[in-house]
Amino acid sequence: MEILIFGVILVALMVYASTKLKKFTAAAFEAETIETDEFIVNKPDGFLHVINGNPNLVFESYSKDFGGPGAEEIRKATATLRVDVGRTIEHVLADRLPKDEASISDETEIVGEIRYRMIVAYLTSDGVGRRVHHKIAERDGKIYDFEVNTLSETTDDITRDIEAMITSFAVK
Repeated sequence: MEILIFGVILVALMVYASTKLKKFTAAAFEAETIETDEFIVNKPDGFLHVINGNPNLVFESYSKDFGGPGAEEIRKATATLRVDVGRTIEHVLADRLPKDEASISDETEIVGEIRYRMIVAYLTSDGVGRRVHHKIAERDGKIYDFEVNTLSETTDDITRDIEAMITSFAVK
């Protein structure tokens, strides 16, 4: 009888822990605003903000969902922010833009005092089409490169979320 009582208590504790873990995990993928002293960005629902990830990145986020056939191991989207000191935008672009992009768009917008350069490159690697968005700004001798890398084949919902995230990124 004691073993049965112990078993029931153990199962109840496991169910409780599992429920808490599921709620915590679901909350991590909810939309949120990430704000620091240097930048602000709105992370959409379905993306995880990576904390203590790659030390070379100021911000890192990825989608919960993976691609379809042929891209099962690739996330539908990733977003990163790199900050370079003592370099020019041209040097940063030379390092980060693919050399063999299929097509490219390059636009400029000014928000407040800051000039942003928005570049979209289309490329294929390992048979998977990708769209790479860069939103680059310069402030106080630093180059901020916000990059969002997406699979070319994405749903309208993810495309809208990504466009909103890129639009929301701002250097302070």
